[in-house]
Amino acid sequence: MNEVWLKMAMFLGRLNGENVGRESYVRIPEYEEALEVWKGKKQEWENFLETLPVEQREKAEEIKECQEDFASAQELRAYIQGYVDCVQALYYMGLLKENEGLKWDK
Repeated sequence: MNEVWLKMAMFLGRLNGENVGRESYVRIPEYEEALEVWKGKKQEWENFLETLPVEQREKAEEIKECQEDFASAQELRAYIQGYVDCVQALYYMGLLKENEGLKWDK
């Protein structure tokens, strides 16, 4: 990964987590639906964990945390990829020009 894209990814990664209350923040129905489903299942999850021996409960929590970390990383990658795609579209439309610090992968 070249340095320009790395710095862009770092910047966008910080931006992604900020000010989710802003008017331009995208809220998609699929997310809202999944959130509602999780809210309904959260207590069921907690009750299920209580039925497990301590060692299994800790293992289940560890697996859930791993899955949440993976989903978060996927979301961040998709968010940053959207920006990259937008910048490339602007470039290919002739609205941005290549320069010394920014070279496009073909």
